[in-house]
Amino acid sequence: MVAIGARTPVGLRAESSAAAVRAGIRRLTLHPSLLDGAGEPLRCARDGLLEAGQWGVARAVELGKSALNEVLEKLGQAGVRTARARLLLALPDPRPGFSASEADLIAASLQSAPAPAALRLQVEPVGGGHAAGLRALELALDHLAQGQDDLCIVGGLDSHLDLPTLAWLDDGRRLARKGVRGGFTPGEGAAMLALMTPAARVHFKVPSLARIRAVAVAREPRSLDSDAGLLGEGLTEVVGRVVSGLRLPDDQVDDIYCDINGERHRTDEWGFTVMRHASALRDGTAYQSPSSSWGDVGAASAPLGCVLAVQAWRRGYARGPRALVWASSPAGLRGAALLENDAAA
Repeated sequence: MVAIGARTPVGLRAESSAAAVRAGIRRLTLHPSLLDGAGEPLRCARDGLLEAGQWGVARAVELGKSALNEVLEKLGQAGVRTARARLLLALPDPRPGFSASEADLIAASLQSAPAPAALRLQVEPVGGGHAAGLRALELALDHLAQGQDDLCIVGGLDSHLDLPTLAWLDDGRRLARKGVRGGFTPGEGAAMLALMTPAARVHFKVPSLARIRAVAVAREPRSLDSDAGLLGEGLTEVVGRVVSGLRLPDDQVDDIYCDINGERHRTDEWGFTVMRHASALRDGTAYQSPSSSWGDVGAASAPLGCVLAVQAWRRGYARGPRALVWASSPAGLRGAALLENDAAA
């Protein structure tokens, strides 16, 4: 990983977003015009520089362009001016207010974003919701390993601040409000991660921010309305695959970044996973869940988790050199990635 970018309700760039989370800053506010199902002002996390009357796709595009411009700017500063580049863009699963046409619109908008003339950027949408960024990361590693690209950018963006989406979530009693147990605060955000092979990084003389040791995605066999509940089988599988190469007990995972957001099933799944993989984790209960700062950011969850891991290493407050990033999509996709601080490798 050679460059990162982000735009969240608590920061306009990757560094400021991570610093705000580290400082415990929360941007959970009441929406100036929207009411929830209980008739109270909607509690949400929103980007204060975007118009309150701007919705859904329009918000997501602005967030995505901001994060992409940051990464392209950093690559330009590092001297990366000529490369075949692919942007694998993690997006929400279909839902009210978001369909294949909205995904194509977002991809086209980012495809047309200004980029260095010699950087040929191809944008490909990757669906999957919260875990889509990990699916995109897996695809990016395959493209790089096969020599199809010199540079892959893995992105994720989402905004729950869309009228049909909010109505759907509220009808399903998934929003945090009076009378709802286990709801989440809707948020929004975007993140971009620039990846290169070791050979390309040496060629372009770009320093490494982190090394991706393993990525895995799988399907959870049970649905959210399963009579038995979710037992963490899909999450257990992907975490097991990414930690399988660790030399235990010396190489345990030090930090954990996830999308736990107040919904009970996410906490339950992680609890089952920790019991099954406790030996690989230094402390499975010490996970970091930034939804308390920027709300639930959907498809941006995993890329933003990677941003937090990189910044923890760069600023020296990480517990150690290995970080686990995992995410769980309501539609069933589960994903995990094991990152390592290259400076400690």
